[in-house]
Formats: sequence, C-alpha cells, structure tokens
Amino acid sequence: MSLVKVKSKYQIVIPEDIRKKINVAIGDTLEIEEKGGVLVIKPVMVINKAQAYFWTDEWQEGEKAAEEAKKKGKFKEFKKAGEAVKWLRS
Repeated sequence: MSLVKVKSKYQIVIPEDIRKKINVAIGDTLEIEEKGGVLVIKPVMVINKAQAYFWTDEWQEGEKAAEEAKKKGKFKEFKKAGEAVKWLRS
C-alpha cells in the first residue's frame, strides 16, 4: 500500500509501482468515481466522435468477420491500387 498526499489544487501523484501495473502514462485520461467512500480510479480511452463508429458492436462484428475471411483465404490481395481497380472493372 502506498500513501500519497493531496497537494495544492487537490492533486495527487500516482506511485510508480501502481502506474506500471495499470499502464498509465503522462497525458492519459483517468475516470475517478466514489463508491461507498472509496475512490476508484480507472484508465479510460477517449475516442474522437469522428471515429466512434469503429467501436460500435456492429462495426466490430464486421471487423471480426473480415479477419476470419482473411484467415480462410477468401480475400484477393493486390500489391498496387491500380491492380485492384483493374480487377474490379473486369
């Protein structure tokens, strides 16, 4: 157990051993909530609204399906974009 002191502006320093355990770095965002008189601090990822669609359940299911199809060799691969365009037009 580590003890920390509340500093000016109510800032605290997260001890190094805990930062390493939960993989927190400078600039990361943390969620802090109170549960029964205890502070619970969790690292969170903030997602840009323009990219939020990618994290929807529907999109992630499509990503998984595409990965499975790729593993099964159901994808045609091209080395250059021009080759892909030519194939699509044929």
